[in-house]
Amino acid sequence: MRIGWKETGILLSVSMLASACGKTAGETEKTVLPPEEPKPAVIRLLQDGATMTEEEFQTLVQAPLKAKYPHLTVELQINTKSDEGLQQLVTGGNFPELILTSFSRIAIHREMATSTDLTPLVKQSGMDLNRFDSVPLDTVRKYSKPGELSAIPFSLNFLATFYNKDLFDNFGVPYPPDGMTWDDALETAKRFSRTTGGVQYRGAMMTGLFDLSSQLTLPYFSPETKKVSINTDGWKRMVNLIAQFQLIPGNRGTNLDHFMKEQSVAMMFSYDARFHNLEAVYGTPADFNWDVAQLPSFPERPNVSAGSTGHYLMVSSLGANKQDAFRVIEVLVGAENQKTMTQRGRFTSLKDPAIKALYGQNLKSVQGKNIQGIFKSSFAPPFAGTMHDTKVRPYLQTALNKVIEGQADVNSALREAEDTANRELVLTP
Repeated sequence: MRIGWKETGILLSVSMLASACGKTAGETEKTVLPPEEPKPAVIRLLQDGATMTEEEFQTLVQAPLKAKYPHLTVELQINTKSDEGLQQLVTGGNFPELILTSFSRIAIHREMATSTDLTPLVKQSGMDLNRFDSVPLDTVRKYSKPGELSAIPFSLNFLATFYNKDLFDNFGVPYPPDGMTWDDALETAKRFSRTTGGVQYRGAMMTGLFDLSSQLTLPYFSPETKKVSINTDGWKRMVNLIAQFQLIPGNRGTNLDHFMKEQSVAMMFSYDARFHNLEAVYGTPADFNWDVAQLPSFPERPNVSAGSTGHYLMVSSLGANKQDAFRVIEVLVGAENQKTMTQRGRFTSLKDPAIKALYGQNLKSVQGKNIQGIFKSSFAPPFAGTMHDTKVRPYLQTALNKVIEGQADVNSALREAEDTANRELVLTP
C-alpha cells in the first residue's frame, strides 16, 4: 500500500511530537520526583582542652553551618574532667561525634582510640590540605598513628613580644625590634630593673618553660631508649634561659597584672590571647600605650617562633555520623569562616597571607600596631609527642625551680630530674 504525502505528514507530526516530549511512540510517561530533603541531624561537638566562648560558638560554628547546611545543628559539650571525663564518655557509650581539642591532646585521643583517620574523608570531599600551614599538619601527623591524619587545624596560637612604649620612652631605651635574639631581649630586660618612686620596675614577664620549649623542638622521650630524656643540651639551654630572666633583680614572679594593671613591666613574651586583655581596656582609664614585636629567637634559628599550638578538629571514632561531622569541619576551616575568625583575633590555620593580613581588624586596640612583625616568624617544627609528656613536666619544673633557688646548677638539676622521672614513672611511650 502506498502512503500519500498527507499521511506522511501526519506520521511525521506524531513522531516529532513524541520526540519533543522526550519519549518514543509506545513509551509510557515517567514521573520525576524531586530530590529528598536531607534529614535533620545533630552533631555534638566536644570541647576538650580547648577554649571557645559561647559567643564564638554561635558566630564561628552555628551561624556558618546553618547557612551552608540548614538541616545540621551542632550542640556544644564541654569536658571538664580531662582524661577521666573522656573515659566516662567512652564507657557510657555516649561519645560525641566531633572533637575540638588542643594539639597536645591529639595523642590522648590516639591512645584512647577515640580518633578517626580522616584521610578517606579528606579524599572523598576533595579537601585541599595544601591550603593549611604545613607545620600544624606535620604536628597532627606526629601525634597521629603512623600514616594517619587524625585532626584538621582550626585555629592557631602564636607568641609575641608585647611592650609598654611609655616605659621604654621614660627609661630612654629603644623599642624592641623585630628579629631580636634572646640574648638581646635579656640585656634589654636588665635595663628596667630598678625601683623608682616606690615602684619596682621589671624588665620582662617570661612565658612558661613548656610554652617556649617547642621553639627548640624539645621532646620528653628518647625514641631509641623509650625512656624520659630531659638531661639534654636543648633542655639545659631552655631551663637556663628561663632562669636568667627570673634572676634579674626584681623580675622574679612577674605576672600579667604587673603588665596590665600596674604597668610596671617593660615587655611581656606571651600568647595572642593577650590581645583580648588589651582590647578589654581599650578606651578606659586602664588603657596605655603599647605595641608588639616579633618573638625573640635563637641565633641558629632566626625567625622561628614556638611550635604550632592551637585548636584542632577531630571526628570521633565512636560517632555514627562521620560524614556530617566532617561537613562541619569543612565549613569551620573554609576560607570565609577563617576570614571572620581572623578578623576577630583568632589566628587562621590557613597559610593564605591575605587572610593572615586580616588579623585583628575587628579589634579597636590593635589598629596601628606592628601586627605584621609577628608574622615574620614561622612555627618551629614539631616533635613526636606522647600521651605521657604532661607527666614528665613536673620533674622539669622542679629542676627549673632548683636552678632559680640556687639549690643546683642546671646540669645537676636535669640529671636528677631525668633519673627520678625514669625511676618513678612506668610509661610506654
